[in-house]
Amino acid sequence: MCENREDVVIMSRQAHETVEVKGQRASNTCMDSSLGDLDNEVKRETPADAASCSGRHLIAGVAVAMATIILFTGLLFYLVLFVAWTAAPEVDQTSKTTRQELQQCEKERHDLSLMLHTVTQDSRCSLCPDGWLWWRGHCYFFSVGIQENRQWNQSAEFCRAHNSSLAVIKDSAEMEFIQGVMRKFPQFPFLWVGLTDSKQEGQWLWWDGSDLQHYIPVKVEWDADHRDCADLRGGGSLFAADCEAYGPWACKRES
Repeated sequence: MCENREDVVIMSRQAHETVEVKGQRASNTCMDSSLGDLDNEVKRETPADAASCSGRHLIAGVAVAMATIILFTGLLFYLVLFVAWTAAPEVDQTSKTTRQELQQCEKERHDLSLMLHTVTQDSRCSLCPDGWLWWRGHCYFFSVGIQENRQWNQSAEFCRAHNSSLAVIKDSAEMEFIQGVMRKFPQFPFLWVGLTDSKQEGQWLWWDGSDLQHYIPVKVEWDADHRDCADLRGGGSLFAADCEAYGPWACKRES
């Protein structure tokens, strides 16, 4: 019986140790399996996590770039406003100064015109005879409305009698002055001036003996053998006409 009991105890211990070893192996096997699964999960999730991390870095970079652009644009805008604000007083001051100078010039022009008008109304200081117009150091007589129309030779004689000659036009400004007077009188069909080719057909000379284009580049239209005297018409054009025709004229003399 004792032997049997000892055998039973020994067998019981061996069985218990066997159970413990098997349990430990099973536990180890389970842990190894869990660790293997965890490694597999880590290995499976690593690419996704890397992509997610990369995407987050890209989004962050774009956000930083946009914020930088917005900040730079804002600073530039405020800089432009600041420059415009600081320059505005200078522009306003310049405009104000210019307006003041223009007003001063206008006042001086008005005062000068008034003075000249006063002087010309005083017979003691008159630069030109009554009925004559002064312009750039010369006196001009326009016969329209004052004298009856005359032939070219008769007009020239009238001018000589008044210490003058039929007008010799020496530049474009003088041409414009005479044209301006003619525009005031619509009844001016033409105006005798000091230009003729009576000495030699086709050779047009001014009253002072100068060639036609000596002063200004003009030509005489409608030139013909029986048209030896020139008249001035609108637009600064000169036409050959019969010297026996009647018309108004313009005299010119030194003031």
